[in-house]
Amino acid sequence: MIRARALKLLLALALACLLMLTAARLLLSHEFLRIEYRRPGFPADSYGFNADARLLYGRKAIDYLFNDEPIAFLGELRLPISLCFLPPAAAEDCPLFNQAELRHMKDVKQVAQFAFALAAVCAAAIAVGLWLDWRAGLAGLQLGAWLTLLVVGGLGTVALAAWDSAFDRFHDVFFAAGTWRFPHSDTLIRLFPEQIFVDAALLIAAFCAVGACLVLALCRWALPTRGGI
Repeated sequence: MIRARALKLLLALALACLLMLTAARLLLSHEFLRIEYRRPGFPADSYGFNADARLLYGRKAIDYLFNDEPIAFLGELRLPISLCFLPPAAAEDCPLFNQAELRHMKDVKQVAQFAFALAAVCAAAIAVGLWLDWRAGLAGLQLGAWLTLLVVGGLGTVALAAWDSAFDRFHDVFFAAGTWRFPHSDTLIRLFPEQIFVDAALLIAAFCAVGACLVLALCRWALPTRGGI
């Protein structure tokens, strides 16, 4: 009985994490950037990037998060003189990202790679848990689906009530203070304005809610054929 309860709790937590991290991985993609940059109402870059330039450089940032390259992968990128905000004497060698931005991207890569390694562990835990005890595993997935809906609802309420504060707290959890704020003229802000995070949060919440409902439906369908939990 104790083992079954522990398994239920483990799979519940694993499912909630897996749904959220899967949603985040789907949004860390070229396709999401393409949709965002070209959708009506997305804020334009007042410093000169058009949608094509944003997509070109934004893809580089996404690629860096999932490849095995060092930070030089981004550090060696250069802006054309027409889009450079350095003094004229330095404009001939205009880096796409400054040193503060590069340090932040290194931190983001570490967080991203840890998160998606965790997602793989969660998926494996769910598979093994179902194999060990199908009935307890299904109960754990049901609990995880309800937990996901509760978390999405709670975080959604907080975000709607105080987005700026929630956004700051999220970054403070994963990054050192003073390392993730940049001027609006910096490339990271030009490529990833706040609106892209708002849209991503809404889509992650929607994905998790739909995923949780599907898990509940699948568990309900599977239970009669397995004799119930």
